[in-house]
Amino acid sequence: ITDIGSTTGRMAMAMFRSRIRKNGLNVLERAEVGVDAKKLLVRGPMWLSFFAGTFAGAILHNLLGPEGLLVPAACTFVVGLAYMLFRPHIKTQLKSIERLRLKTSVGEINQTIQRTKSFVAEAQKGGIGIDPDSSQDVVELQKELEHVLEHVRQAEVAIEEAYGQKQGDSAGGSLQGGFPATIYEDKEG
Repeated sequence: ITDIGSTTGRMAMAMFRSRIRKNGLNVLERAEVGVDAKKLLVRGPMWLSFFAGTFAGAILHNLLGPEGLLVPAACTFVVGLAYMLFRPHIKTQLKSIERLRLKTSVGEINQTIQRTKSFVAEAQKGGIGIDPDSSQDVVELQKELEHVLEHVRQAEVAIEEAYGQKQGDSAGGSLQGGFPATIYEDKEG
């Protein structure tokens, strides 16, 4: 309850300050209020569940006496048993969902990189209205693109380490380490 009170008070103070200034919440205050609201979405139901359990425990004690503790003990046993039995399956499903999400994200990054590489190549040819002789910006853009590509490769290594997946272990020959192989094309494009 203390956390709920302090979180609600922090949100109220941010709203109060914004009303006094008459210009609304600034970016930082909006972020803080958003985080506090998410905290309340967790803490509120948790407090209600605690209160409901306390109330149900009192009723069970009045009805069954000390044997009323067998009801929550049985519930805990059933949930624990179900968790123990289904944990490997749930873990596998969650990992496959996360891998799919990461593959999708890397695919989007790959598309963006390919569009940027095409833009740089077109700019170097002078095909998009940039003078190829004075295209220092294009050269800097290409260097930045190589820098981004290096970070994507480092992220992939970190993902492989986190999921224990080595390059070539994934299904489908067109993927390298589980990600689109076009990311690994040469830098000259």
